[in-house]
Amino acid sequence: MKNLSELKLSLAKRILDCENEDQLRTVDQLLDAKGSFKLNAKQKAELDADFADFKKGKGTNYSWEAVKAHAKRGPRNGA
Repeated sequence: MKNLSELKLSLAKRILDCENEDQLRTVDQLLDAKGSFKLNAKQKAELDADFADFKKGKGTNYSWEAVKAHAKRGPRNGA
């Protein structure tokens, strides 16, 4: 696990290297949020569609343990 200084440097580098405006705006919202942030219409529509698919049993669902294991492996192919 990274210490706080290493985490800050790592995040700063990733932000500086990022060319995806949506990702950068999301980071900005998260860092500026007072406990929550608002979704834009496109984000809400995507979540609604995903939730509708989930209720219909479409797609793959993951346990919390599987999600944590995936997150610990880190990003692949710059995603």
